[in-house]
Amino acid sequence: MRLPLILAAVGGATLLAACQPIPPSTTVVVTPPASECIAYRFQQFVGQKSPAITVPAGTEVRHYRTGDSVTMDLNPSRLNFEYDRTGKLVKVSCG
Repeated sequence: MRLPLILAAVGGATLLAACQPIPPSTTVVVTPPASECIAYRFQQFVGQKSPAITVPAGTEVRHYRTGDSVTMDLNPSRLNFEYDRTGKLVKVSCG
């Protein structure tokens, strides 16, 4: 006799809970802190053939030749060094 009473109480509470208004949705957009783009520090090497470049420790770097396939993922703190087919640095950028 107690089991039907307990089931009725639980079922009633569940139904009442289902009738509660849905709280407004809050969307929080968290943007990671953007690292400083330091490509400007290396513009002096553009035009040089195979320059010896030292970047700060922990800096993500990508070297590629003009026309090579590269991923299109955006990483604002990654340094991109683009070389032509002769090994001359033609562009330094971030992304």
